[in-house]
Amino acid sequence: MSRRSDGADVSRRTALILVVASTVVLVAGVRLCAHRERAESPLSSWHRWSETDEWAAVAAAKRIAAGNVLDRPAFRPYFAWQQRFGSEAEWNAVLPSNVAYQGPAYPYLLALAGAPAGGALEAVRLAQLLLAVVASGSVAAAGFAVVLRSGRTPALAVGVGALAGLLHGTYGPLVFLDGFFYRDGPVAHLSALLLALPLIPQRPPRARLTAFVGLLAGVSALLKQTLLPLGLVAGGVLALRAEGRRARTRAAAAFAAGLLCALGPLVARNVAVGASPLAFDTRPLVGIPWANAKGADGSVDASPLLMDVLREAHGSTLRAGILTLETWRDDPAGFVLLLGRKLGSALNGTEVADNASFFFFRDRLPWLARMPLFTWVVGAGVTGLLLAGRRRLFRGGEGLLVTVSALAPLAACLMVSTTTRYRSGASAPLALGTALLALYLFEAFRERRPLQLLPWAGLAAALTIVALLPSPVRAWPWRWADTIVAATLAEERLSPDAGAAEVRRYLAENRGDPDRARGLVAMHQWLAGRREHARVEPSGIAPPSRRVSAAAR
Repeated sequence: MSRRSDGADVSRRTALILVVASTVVLVAGVRLCAHRERAESPLSSWHRWSETDEWAAVAAAKRIAAGNVLDRPAFRPYFAWQQRFGSEAEWNAVLPSNVAYQGPAYPYLLALAGAPAGGALEAVRLAQLLLAVVASGSVAAAGFAVVLRSGRTPALAVGVGALAGLLHGTYGPLVFLDGFFYRDGPVAHLSALLLALPLIPQRPPRARLTAFVGLLAGVSALLKQTLLPLGLVAGGVLALRAEGRRARTRAAAAFAAGLLCALGPLVARNVAVGASPLAFDTRPLVGIPWANAKGADGSVDASPLLMDVLREAHGSTLRAGILTLETWRDDPAGFVLLLGRKLGSALNGTEVADNASFFFFRDRLPWLARMPLFTWVVGAGVTGLLLAGRRRLFRGGEGLLVTVSALAPLAACLMVSTTTRYRSGASAPLALGTALLALYLFEAFRERRPLQLLPWAGLAAALTIVALLPSPVRAWPWRWADTIVAATLAEERLSPDAGAAEVRRYLAENRGDPDRARGLVAMHQWLAGRREHARVEPSGIAPPSRRVSAAAR
């Protein structure tokens, strides 16, 4: 190798270290501030609300830590909404008894971390913060690599990489998710890693990188099985980069070894308990009829035919899908309209609440309120990726990788509904696309040819306007249940007056809660000292002597 090429390599490494280090420092600083703010708030105890998947994950981890290592029979929560469809015994009868409730890896990770013990929960949040920082640095490195190999200067590559990494690392809905004890925050960051790692190498990758991506793909699938296609594409891209047929075969074998290493424990556990070897969880079985059978409207409310489909499906996800389609036999146009509403909601800026409301938290946490929103990145991100593909910025297979990383969250939104949890997985590709569009705009103005990008700028503007329109599905960011939970936690952690302030704020402000009549009744009962509406674990409820009604006397 010549001195000139040696010098170029040193320059590239220096620039790469600069972009990764600066991104990591900035993202870590911002997230630590947001983390501290949340930790000091009663909202940090949201996992005590027994109507959420977060509570279910911690409860499942407690069972595992207590000795039920095989999770047999699999943990099953029984939430209030389920009571409308059947008893707990009826629900247990329609679900495979030994298949995990949701992605099996997360409760086991919580159990290994000692999270059922209160002190370790903070360590889990910090670990998720660290994963976010690592993912942001990787996205920054990927943006840098993609731009630098196109022949542009290291300065431009650093700018694009830093912007992409910062947008992913400070994306508001994702910062919000990382404070909870469920899988969706880590899933989004693992998605970012599966996107970024194949984009970074300038030379053919080594087998150990391919094996690591295989391991990462397997772990990601154990958290959420819909990430498996993204993992397979990531492995395929790396294998294609190898030089020669033999090298590609070795790379593919290394990826397969890593993947099997990750999936092996699931297969062994399932065989031991008599479940199908590759059964991940029951979420698709329930989610498909929940959100797609006749009567579903694209919101988070379940179809009234949910239990009918589950009874006839006999635990088969495929059969549940077929039965779901059959419910629309007399109204096929209605099903198409439902999918259209879901697609519209996936491109809309409304953050649909399920376990928790992003806007409720954002309204109470100033650091979270400063973070970028979906409307900031959807128009620019989609346009930037399309423009980069049109100008052949991506190497062989990378265009498919970027496409799958962006469409996997969209598929989840179409299969179920567009909640904040499902959509946030698109953060990394949208952040990369936004940074690339910024690069093209900068170059267009520098070269005095901005009109050439006018159609692309128009597309970005149009998508942004669509995101700002009212939601095409029912989405209520303000719910009385959020206030009751927040008030109960504030009362227990801070003071009766702090809890009462939340309730009185709800009474004073009418922000469009569709169930406000019931909410008003619940608020007055709370002020009278009754806490049954809160459904918060006893450890999160203040004793009667510290409740606001007692304090008022």
